[in-house]
Amino acid sequence: SGSGRRDMSELLAGRKLHVCLPDRGHQTILYLSPPDDTPRPAYQNTPLVAEYFRHCEEERRRRLGDKARLLGAPGEIFPNTALLSRQPRTMAAWHPKSSHETEVWRWFFVDKDAPSEVKNFLRDYYIRYSGPGGMTEQDDMENWNYAHAASRGTIARRHPYTYAQGIGTAVENFEWQGMRVPGRVVDITDVRSSEEPARNLYRRWAEFMQADSWDELMTWRKNARAAAE
Repeated sequence: SGSGRRDMSELLAGRKLHVCLPDRGHQTILYLSPPDDTPRPAYQNTPLVAEYFRHCEEERRRRLGDKARLLGAPGEIFPNTALLSRQPRTMAAWHPKSSHETEVWRWFFVDKDAPSEVKNFLRDYYIRYSGPGGMTEQDDMENWNYAHAASRGTIARRHPYTYAQGIGTAVENFEWQGMRVPGRVVDITDVRSSEEPARNLYRRWAEFMQADSWDELMTWRKNARAAAE
């Protein structure tokens, strides 16, 4: 219900960040807007829907205050749960069935008190965007299938993949225009990409595979105790 990239305004006005929590293995993309940022029109081809989400954004800003400058984007809760806090608002659980197959459960969220026109709009939007019949997920599946098939080839199995993109660019506790973002953060506004989230996931997975006990894995507890001493 509109045109162009939906995140272009955030890219032009603020910063796009990869945010990782190494102790937990979680990661996400966040947009950080400047303090004087104002809401931008959305879903303009459907006036009632546009008005509803304008009200939602104003209420979000009223409740969160300065924290409303942080806008959520795709993220991952270690080890196998994905989320998207903006539209389409979804949560997915990825269940590996074998070395060559993964089963995906996906939930779509609609506000219970939303007007019926908004609910109908979101239902159509979700069906067209995500899931087996969605445009973006079909595109992703085609890429993943090709990548998976290529990974089974002789040359690919002979040489390890590299996940070195963006090494050395992460900072702890990123800060921009008065807003501090905790965690290990890479500002990808200009470079557009980094493999820090993938490294964070695989690093934490390797720790789970190698640890002898849960106590060894609960590194955030050790860090909290050390900070308190």
